[in-house]
Amino acid sequence: MSQIPKGSTVLDPFCGSGTIVYEGLKYGLHTIGIDANPIAVTLSNGKIHIPSSYQDVKDEVNSLINRSNDLLDVPTASEYPISLFHEKSLDEIMRMSVFYDEMSDYVKACYLGSIALTARGCNDYKWTSSTVGKNIEPKRYIPFYEKLQLKVKKHFLPIPNESTVYYEDSRNLDKVIKPNSIDFIFSSPPYFDCLDYTAYYARIIYDILGYERIQIRSRLIQNFENYKEDMKIVLDKLYRVLKPGGQVIFVVGDKKIHGKVINGAEYFQALSPFENYSIVERSYSGTSSKVFDAINKTERKEQIVIWTK
Repeated sequence: MSQIPKGSTVLDPFCGSGTIVYEGLKYGLHTIGIDANPIAVTLSNGKIHIPSSYQDVKDEVNSLINRSNDLLDVPTASEYPISLFHEKSLDEIMRMSVFYDEMSDYVKACYLGSIALTARGCNDYKWTSSTVGKNIEPKRYIPFYEKLQLKVKKHFLPIPNESTVYYEDSRNLDKVIKPNSIDFIFSSPPYFDCLDYTAYYARIIYDILGYERIQIRSRLIQNFENYKEDMKIVLDKLYRVLKPGGQVIFVVGDKKIHGKVINGAEYFQALSPFENYSIVERSYSGTSSKVFDAINKTERKEQIVIWTK
């Protein structure tokens, strides 16, 4: 990000929880994020829309806690969350869920993050930060309201905001992005047949908030059968919105499918409408990918593909 000229407009068409959108702001860039996952969009907006006054945030959270405690009619959670939380922790979560739509973007994101933290705690912190493990009994009571108060304080890092995040499918990004308007596109595209972006902690949140998880999953680009066609559509749209001379930077990697290792850079280049490109490649090191390579007897690599219009 530090190599991109300040003032440039940078688009992440698969922004996820908004890392590139947020980091770009720190480097003086105008950033735009797009994602088809509503939870991802909520987390991204929470990172970039932080109020300037911590007292305002603190007052908002304290008001939510008081109103939640005063509720006489508490929503009933579905079977899945009930199986994962201490009864008292879940009661606090469900009480506050009533006011979810009223929360500021920042507090919404912290609320969702606090649900994940509380789920880990109720299961004696045996789960990882990204993966839901087996149920641990007995459940430990984790005071949810305290988790939320701590989280809004920990992540209170206001930043000058010249950013927008759209809840949209990148196959339709021309609905929200004008042609020839983007200087740089920087992203790590979704992986096919690898990660279910609606599973793990996200599934807990979907159940608590009443989202139709299966319907959301059907909209995401992650199925190998349709992946090539879907990504070709996205790359064609990226070409249209990019300014002449602009660049696309994709961080990709090798994949093993049906016993064969697919080179990530070659795979995407075959779909690309761009004629000018370069590739930087490196071996995975110090990541969980090394574990999977040992199991699968592979030596996969990561590539950065740079296309220029």
